Amino acid sequence: MSDVPDTAAVIRRRRLTAAGIGVMLVLSLLLPHVSIRGADSPERWLLPAGHYFLNVDALSLGRAPSLPLGIGLNVTYLGIALHQLGLLLGLVTFWAVAGDDLNRWLWWMMVIGGGLLTAGALICLLGWYLMVAADLPGVPGYAWLPTLVAGGALLVEARLSRDRIDYTWFPAKPELQ
Repeated sequence: MSDVPDTAAVIRRRRLTAAGIGVMLVLSLLLPHVSIRGADSPERWLLPAGHYFLNVDALSLGRAPSLPLGIGLNVTYLGIALHQLGLLLGLVTFWAVAGDDLNRWLWWMMVIGGGLLTAGALICLLGWYLMVAADLPGVPGYAWLPTLVAGGALLVEARLSRDRIDYTWFPAKPELQ
């Protein structure tokens, strides 16, 4: 009788965690990562990257190309690319946190997505720092925080859900009976 409230509490915690991860993933998509001041507009965000991801270089910012600035832009783009890959895997797998059992392939996608999100947030901050060190006036966006929280939560939940992984290939194996 005492196991029922504990099981209900665990299920409620998993559902709230999955909902929180989903909200953080959406926030990491909508919030900006890095801003460059003095570009075509007062502020230009490097995300959404649909049209802007491949169009920025040192020449488009009105500056002479320099190695530190190029490295800063490339590192920032690497962080955004890792964020986008991790976001894709995170959106595919965050709901699996709430389930009772977990497919091993979804578990691996959850681990890889959480790692990519975490690395993407940290690399984006490193790219911003390198751009500022190259005398490009930039401002870090707010997306790094929900990205880091979502990635860390996916990694922690993947670690906690190792005992719920289903390793069977088929629901029933009549040929083995």
